[in-house]
Amino acid sequence: MEGKAMKEKKYTIFSNWNRLTTLMAAILAFFLLAGCVTGGNYGKIDRDRDLDNMFLNYEVLPDHRYYTSGGYDAPDAILAIHSDYELEDAASLWVPIPNVDYAQMRKWIDTIAPEQNYRYSNGYFAAYILDLNGKRVGAWYSIASYTPVKFLEGNKIQVYTPDLDRIHGKGLRRGRL
Repeated sequence: MEGKAMKEKKYTIFSNWNRLTTLMAAILAFFLLAGCVTGGNYGKIDRDRDLDNMFLNYEVLPDHRYYTSGGYDAPDAILAIHSDYELEDAASLWVPIPNVDYAQMRKWIDTIAPEQNYRYSNGYFAAYILDLNGKRVGAWYSIASYTPVKFLEGNKIQVYTPDLDRIHGKGLRRGRL
């Protein structure tokens, strides 16, 4: 009987150790996943009606570099980044457009959002790109109401292009996710 009691005691200790190890692993996994989801230096975009009007009036932001996504003539998004920042992965995600002026802005806006020249509709919208402290570092004009904005070392910024599959595939409307 003593042998059976020893085996049960060893089994109980082993079983408790297994439970403790499993619990610790689950807690560690939870914190790692939570850190991945909430971690990082993410900024945000902040909808602004005055910026909408600036785009609709074909105004060019001074000291900003311009980029497009989805085509030069009829872009899915227009991105303006302040010259103090460098756009990361610009060549693979965005097309840099040098020397943007009133005529270029007019061509873009009249092509992608002609109905917005006189009234607001469910089309493109403008938002400022804000850093972690709420400082304006750029502008976004797109049919997409959201994009991830990540700030990297050395005043580099990463802005993703609009997810058009999500917009068109699920019928998302302006201002909704």
